[in-house]
Amino acid sequence: MANIEYIEKDYFEELFGMRTGYVLDFSNRGFQEFVFEKIHLDIYAKYQGLSKAKILRRIISDYDNVTVGKLLLELMRYMQAKGMVTDENKANFQKCAEIGNRLIGKNVTVKRSAQTSSPKSTVPIVDYDSLLKELKNISSHSDTPQSRGFAFEKYLKKLFEDYNLEPRGSFKIVGEQIDGSFILHNEVYLLEAKWTNKKIDKADLVVFNEKVSSKSGFTRGLFISFSGFSDEALTTFANGRNVRIVLMTVQELAIALSRKLDFTKVLSAKVRALAEEGDFNKSILSL
Repeated sequence: MANIEYIEKDYFEELFGMRTGYVLDFSNRGFQEFVFEKIHLDIYAKYQGLSKAKILRRIISDYDNVTVGKLLLELMRYMQAKGMVTDENKANFQKCAEIGNRLIGKNVTVKRSAQTSSPKSTVPIVDYDSLLKELKNISSHSDTPQSRGFAFEKYLKKLFEDYNLEPRGSFKIVGEQIDGSFILHNEVYLLEAKWTNKKIDKADLVVFNEKVSSKSGFTRGLFISFSGFSDEALTTFANGRNVRIVLMTVQELAIALSRKLDFTKVLSAKVRALAEEGDFNKSILSL
């Protein structure tokens, strides 16, 4: 049985609309397929004749913390993807996110992850609206370009924390400045972040690609630019060169947040396009 108190169960009852016998907007078949995909349980083989709400209550009673926590968090991710998180239920959503992450062994809130020695969440709960608002605030930053750049680096570190990507802030090694790093699918990525009005040229890409290539055979890189990349850079950068980096614009990041897309999946798709197609600048609109 999952370690979840009565009042905590009640939070989920309200959030998922379970008092009516339903769970969110799932049909019987949809709920069966969803649960099987997430925790490999055929609910109608195990719990015959029960409503969706009663089935979810039985799962909470019958299964361990990690299994229950994962399923509850996945249901919350479904809510985010379907636009079901509103101003009215946002506070309860946050409470439920904290409970779900506690069950899987991670003490986090909706807005920020906290790194601990406990098992990492594979189901990040992300406040897309807050992240999009913060990104827009950087655009209206009235200070110097350098200060906007620092603010952007700080923002990206928080974004990566929300997605459990184990980010490291900017650091220096002999002769080099690195804007940061993170881990995606057990691979290390160096980060280059530029918030300037000028488009990134080929020379900038070459320098960053060399930084990445000089570290190890498995290091990769992500270059994020506010103003995008010059036509020359996009056309000639890969000529005769082993490309180890993928590109992203702030506009693409804003699109991902506004559409509530999983950032890790977006980035994984870009990396796959590089590996399979040699396309280091795959647009989010074509993923």
